Amino acid sequence: MAGAEEVPLPQLLPYDHIVFISLDTLRSDGIAANPCKLWPERYPGLCPPRTDVLDRLSAAGAFFPNAISSAPYTSASHATILSGLYPLRHGLHAFYGGRLRAPTVFTHARRLGFRTIMKVDFPVILGTELGFTRDIDSYLVEDDDAFIAEVTAAERSVSMAHFAGLHLPYGFHKLKFGGDDYRAKVAELEGSLPPDMPRFVDDLTETHRDGEDYQLFHRYKQAVGHLYESRRYAELFQLYLDGIEYFLEHRFGPFVDTLMQRSRTQGKSVLLVIFGDHGYQFEDDSWGNFNSLAEGVLRVPLLFLGDGIAPGLHKHRVRTVDIAPTVLDLAGFSVAHGAGLDGISLAPVARGDSSLHIDAPALVQAYTADPRTFTEFQRRQRAGQDPGHLPHVLLGEAAYLGDRRLVHLFHRYTEGMSTMVEIDEASVERFDDHLVPRPDDGAARDDLEALLADYNALTAAVPGATAPEEVRQGLRNIGYPV
Repeated sequence: MAGAEEVPLPQLLPYDHIVFISLDTLRSDGIAANPCKLWPERYPGLCPPRTDVLDRLSAAGAFFPNAISSAPYTSASHATILSGLYPLRHGLHAFYGGRLRAPTVFTHARRLGFRTIMKVDFPVILGTELGFTRDIDSYLVEDDDAFIAEVTAAERSVSMAHFAGLHLPYGFHKLKFGGDDYRAKVAELEGSLPPDMPRFVDDLTETHRDGEDYQLFHRYKQAVGHLYESRRYAELFQLYLDGIEYFLEHRFGPFVDTLMQRSRTQGKSVLLVIFGDHGYQFEDDSWGNFNSLAEGVLRVPLLFLGDGIAPGLHKHRVRTVDIAPTVLDLAGFSVAHGAGLDGISLAPVARGDSSLHIDAPALVQAYTADPRTFTEFQRRQRAGQDPGHLPHVLLGEAAYLGDRRLVHLFHRYTEGMSTMVEIDEASVERFDDHLVPRPDDGAARDDLEALLADYNALTAAVPGATAPEEVRQGLRNIGYPV
């Protein structure tokens, strides 16, 4: 059919290189330049991080500090960012289950003759197992220099550099990046530990660690687990803030400066797309991110920077599902099925041709697994055995409309995050003039509940249709929400 295929049109494409930069675990108000901060009210008196490199980039580009992630964990969130679809439609709604089934920006770029490159710090999550390497020409693990070399050696490229330096162990990621500073921090944390260690320290990992690296990570996790069980949430959050500053100064700043300098030297035009996939928060129902629907976990930064992008701060709510359609639009890619995306293009706003006037509606869900079951699943997986099916449950969901958001929780982690119990708790919050959510028990919620009901209809069984459990399990393993 005429017009059904994407055909390279190099004369119409404004960028030689499109670079997605994922700052895993960066909440939006972790950037000093963000005027709408949540954390100082929850954790008063803490020392904010210096974020000079992100402040500079934010001032030079189109900065959206109020972007809502589709999920509070890396897998589903990145799949949404790269596909422009919500999790129940792209196949990766669970914390660790299913596969990315939908076309991504890499799919469209490859059809147009672009070289596709992905560098990740979390190969267990953002790797082959969950479908992220499809349509990737070059896949790199924890090698920033090789990523820059690959991008600058390509005539045209679409790439993503994923960084986990803000995740636990905060600032360091691994021994190769933290070195003696990492060792010293572990020793400092252990100095305050009592003889009795936390009751449960999971062995979950998102990357490959062995030897001293594994021991340091486990010891760091033990210390953090003790602080959490002791409800020393402010101390934990200060560790996180300190990690932001360390990572930006020692790893991210040199990386982005080198990438841009080499690209300019070659006379190449570059579009940078910088984002967080989820944030971080500590409180009774928030151990970091994966078990939380706190606003500080779901609100992430989004930044577009490059030729033709108008500097500006845009505080109205957008969504991470809007990133893919915006990039496809800014890049001039002709996508045959673009109308099927869940997100909308922010390109006119990023170019300075229009402004945001309303807050976009947003949806969030968290499907998580029992930690002990997940640990055993990963053990079998690492041993090369068939890990089987990892059961997930709907931990909770959130819906945003206008100045309100509804949060509905169905499960809660207990006993040091080692088990889950069923609950049924719903609440509505209203955002004040500073974008801080405040409880509002009298606020209308019917429209928020309807928004979630319509979305959850994607998981509804077809009346009269049944299938054996082994068939249903196979479908779950490839991403279908059955």
